Amino acid sequence: MTEIEKAVYTFNDLSASMGYEVSPPWSGKIKPYNFGRDIAPEQPDFWCQYEALLRISNGLFADGHTFYGISVDGEPGLIEYNDALNTPDLETKAMQGRIVVGENNTDILYYDTLTGRWESCDHIGTDNVWKSCDSLTQLVQTQVDMLTEV
Repeated sequence: MTEIEKAVYTFNDLSASMGYEVSPPWSGKIKPYNFGRDIAPEQPDFWCQYEALLRISNGLFADGHTFYGISVDGEPGLIEYNDALNTPDLETKAMQGRIVVGENNTDILYYDTLTGRWESCDHIGTDNVWKSCDSLTQLVQTQVDMLTEV
């Protein structure tokens, strides 16, 4: 079992134990996407890791901790949440170069395309980086750790 599989299965086990539905794997095609915000259209390091998560579970959710999946049944997903950041009046320089992948009750979870790091920052003070990880697996694990502290 890969490290990302272990982290996602652990997250989903916690989610199920709390009574939440676990998302099935994404089986559709993953298309390249231009996120805007000074993000180069091709992001192979991002997609390599994020697609691995999606192929295990199309998004993660437990007690306010979320990693976005691909939109299904009209529910917003990774693309829609990032599109919203390109909306006039919602644009913020703090999200330039960052692909938002999720959130929890206090933080935004994202991939920094400039540094190649997976990070969490405060919803309000986006300059306050709480966690900076080498991989998506590590970022998922930070959320697992937070869920098990309760």
